[in-house]
Amino acid sequence: MATPPRIRYLVIGLAAVVVGGVVIGWLVTRNPIPELAPAAAQQKAQEFLDALRSGRIDEAWAGTSTDFKSMYGRERFRQFVKSKPVLASPVEFVSCEQKMDNPLPLLECHFRPARGSGRIVVVLQFDQTEWKIGRLSVE
Repeated sequence: MATPPRIRYLVIGLAAVVVGGVVIGWLVTRNPIPELAPAAAQQKAQEFLDALRSGRIDEAWAGTSTDFKSMYGRERFRQFVKSKPVLASPVEFVSCEQKMDNPLPLLECHFRPARGSGRIVVVLQFDQTEWKIGRLSVE
């Protein structure tokens, strides 16, 4: 006895809905941004600050995110670095913590000058294919 066409179409339709639901569920729950361990974030932030301290501003600039570059511009960034003498001094690591900026993870690394007072915050964000410097704050 053959299966009536209506039942066959109903089964095919239900199978398509189930497969579609599984695919949509996978797309919604997967995390395309790889995690960055706090120690790796600290190292990346330290390398950025070391480049600034030693005057390798273009090298530091190359490690910044697209958002950072559009916010500052290369010349404005150079002026900012020159206006903050603390960036020419050695720094000490204080902490690194993960935060969320809406659905996007950020890693916020805090440093302080080896001598004197102040605070330097380097924020890393995932930019296209890798973690890069997304913000720099000097107080």
